[in-house]
Amino acid sequence: LEHTPSGRRMLYVPCPGGQMKFHVLYDAVTQLYWLLSTQATDSMVKPERMAVDRFNLPNNERQRLQLHFSKDMVNWCFAGLVAVGPVEKASRHYASMAFDGDDLVILSRSGDGRAKSPHDGNLITFHRVVDFRRLVY
Repeated sequence: LEHTPSGRRMLYVPCPGGQMKFHVLYDAVTQLYWLLSTQATDSMVKPERMAVDRFNLPNNERQRLQLHFSKDMVNWCFAGLVAVGPVEKASRHYASMAFDGDDLVILSRSGDGRAKSPHDGNLITFHRVVDFRRLVY
């Protein structure tokens, strides 16, 4: 537990992809929470080896969109990758999702090789995870 300057107690609970915007939905069918977020793959990379667009932030990687599920929003299980951009500027981030029957439908702020930067994408991409509940283990 941490304390705020006013003395109130708070608890910081890390979540996969919590370094950027993420989206959580509760699924009443499975009674699970579903988390859509950006996956950082190498938080230990040296700043001099990073692309200029990463601004010396190891977790500022935006090209992999991941899906997790949880019973309690504390312990997360990896369900899979939704989308991966082929180059660093091909971002897949700041996504939102909704249930569509047995599928998850997802809109992602995205980019391709022509994007100004990984952050400043030039596309909105649509993704569908068919029968997403089968990913539960």
